[in-house]
Amino acid sequence: MAFRLHLLDGAGRNAGGPPSAVGGAHRQAAVLARAAQKAAWGSAMPKDVGLGVATTFGQERDMPTWVACVARVRVDRATGRVIVEKLTMVVDAGTAVHPDGAKAQVEGSALWGLSMALHEGSEFVNGLPKDANLDTYTPLRMGDVPEIKVELMPSDEAPAGLGEPGTTAVAPAIANAIFAATGARLRHLPIRAQAVRQALNTRS
Repeated sequence: MAFRLHLLDGAGRNAGGPPSAVGGAHRQAAVLARAAQKAAWGSAMPKDVGLGVATTFGQERDMPTWVACVARVRVDRATGRVIVEKLTMVVDAGTAVHPDGAKAQVEGSALWGLSMALHEGSEFVNGLPKDANLDTYTPLRMGDVPEIKVELMPSDEAPAGLGEPGTTAVAPAIANAIFAATGARLRHLPIRAQAVRQALNTRS
C-alpha cells in the first residue's frame, strides 16, 4: 500500500489535466488511501482470511474514473473454494449527478467483476459453445453476493463514466487477497477451486 501510494505522486505522465482528468494520480492515491482506511487495511486477519487491494484508472481515455477496491476473502484449503466476504469500493468519477444511481452502478459493476473473477468462463468444443444454458454456465448467484460498501469521493470536477470502471479492480483485489490469505498466487480467470488447490499444493 505504501509503495503504491508513493508512486502515485501525480508527476510526469500521471499529472492529468483538463477537461476531465484534472488531478491525475493524486485522485487515484486519494481513492486508494480512503479504501484502505474503510477496509481497516493492515489489521490482523483470521487464519486463511486475507485482504487484497487493487486500483485502476482510465486517465488516458475520455472516462478517467479512478477506482480502488479492497476485497476480504476466505479460502477453504480443503476444497479450494474462495469465499468473498466483503468488497470495499471507493470511486472518483467527478461530480455525481445522481449519487444513489452512481452507487448502484458501482455495485452492479463490482458484482459483474466478482462473477467473472470466480464463476464465469466457458470454452468452445468442436466449434460450439460447451455451455448452452445456465445449468452449466454459472454466473454469480444471489447466495454468493458479499457485503459491498461503496463510497463516492466528493468532487466538483467534470463527471466521468461509471458503467464499467467498478468491474476492473475486483478480480485483481480478490487474487491479491487469496495470496495474502494463503501465499498462493493465482494468475488466470476465472479462479476455480481446482486451480486454488493446485496452487496450494505447489506451495506445500
